[in-house]
Amino acid sequence: MARYLMLALNGPTSGEGDEASCNRWYEDVHMPDFRKIDAIKSARRYQVVRGNLPGMEAWPYVTAYEIETDDLAAVSKRLATEIGPLHPTMDRERSAHLWALQISGDD
Repeated sequence: MARYLMLALNGPTSGEGDEASCNRWYEDVHMPDFRKIDAIKSARRYQVVRGNLPGMEAWPYVTAYEIETDDLAAVSKRLATEIGPLHPTMDRERSAHLWALQISGDD
């Protein structure tokens, strides 16, 4: 079965709302919604402490989702239809994500 890593790079809008409230929503609502999808094998959230992104400001948070599936299109469709709306203070303009296919490492 193919293994993927999805990195969600995001954070709350600067100066808008309560960052603690956004973080609680992420932990209590958003990540559990992801975990309901059987292909999501793990979900871990990190606070960025430093980075090197030439010409860009780093995102304050990164969430790593490990995914195992032979039908990535079906998982993507479920994410698009089953994950609830974002928190009102989530910075949608700066939010980004990356999908990567595992090509080596432990089995």
